[in-house]
Amino acid sequence: MNAANIDQMINQAIADGVFPGAAISIGDKNGEIYRNFYGFRALEPDKIPMEANTVFDLASLTKIVSTTMVALCFMDVQGLKTDDTLGMFFDAPEDKKDITIRQIMTHTSGLPAHAPLYELCTNPSDVHRTILEMPLLAPPGTNVVYSCLGFILLGKICEIVGNAPLDELVRRFVFEPLGLTATVYKPAGDNFAVTEYCETYGGWLSGVVHDENARFMGGVSGNAGIFADINDCSIITAMFANKGKWNGKTIVSQNIFEQAIQNLTNHCNEGRGLGFAVKGRAPVSCGTIFPEGSYGHTGFTGTSMWVDAETSQYVVFLTNRVHPTRDNNLLIPFRGKLHDACAKAYKDMEDAQ
Repeated sequence: MNAANIDQMINQAIADGVFPGAAISIGDKNGEIYRNFYGFRALEPDKIPMEANTVFDLASLTKIVSTTMVALCFMDVQGLKTDDTLGMFFDAPEDKKDITIRQIMTHTSGLPAHAPLYELCTNPSDVHRTILEMPLLAPPGTNVVYSCLGFILLGKICEIVGNAPLDELVRRFVFEPLGLTATVYKPAGDNFAVTEYCETYGGWLSGVVHDENARFMGGVSGNAGIFADINDCSIITAMFANKGKWNGKTIVSQNIFEQAIQNLTNHCNEGRGLGFAVKGRAPVSCGTIFPEGSYGHTGFTGTSMWVDAETSQYVVFLTNRVHPTRDNNLLIPFRGKLHDACAKAYKDMEDAQ
């Protein structure tokens, strides 16, 4: 693959202050085709170059890398069903007891997008009760309201079904079978893409989860908390491109995985599958060339994974765009243009073969 234009775009974006540093992996169902890294993993307090194995805070990519995958595994082996309700797992109030797993995973539960649980709760054990006591924003099933709170509940449901902490479940069912070496909640080491300065923490967040609610919950949550490097993210996304399989291992059956990447919210304002964002009629971060039905997700810290539904091409793009501040939103328009460049480079490569 001729990636000169892609490299040029990313280096120019760094020069323009879109993000301090980045790593990219491009591949398809047969595996990785191209990988590179750029810029700096930290600008403050010291300027430190990005490295090949720098570990990124994946933020909301946790939703598909961890929570969604565990839930889909349990649909395979533990009898979890998409029409199971919150009332089956929690002492839920009347307006929430019939909210389904499907509605949580498609972000049509009506639950609020976010709330400062770290301010509302005395300790992490109060989190789920506090969410369940919040008023709904919309009747369940009527519209997509992207909800981190719903995925915090889903993470707890996985723990109830699996009778183990979420970090142990995802390690056992996903990370170890895939042979991942750097993907984990609560990472160790020092080669991290730094995010923001946190007054409460008392320093720059490096290897400490950026999401305040996940940090309050001890670093393990259904909405955020996973860290990984570009190598592991490429393996995970290659598994997505192969509908739940990779390197001879079946993580999720093809039947379950194909249900997860269907657009189940055609009647709503945006496309959602089970955990996955799905390209529908509305613009999404994978650009204009990836066709309808393409699936993936983004993360607040500047991370994304997308798979082209027709060619199986995938693009993993990891940045630390929230360093030194989350107020930098220049990545949003850039990301679509980058994916268009990746799609063109992939098509040129295919045409030349």
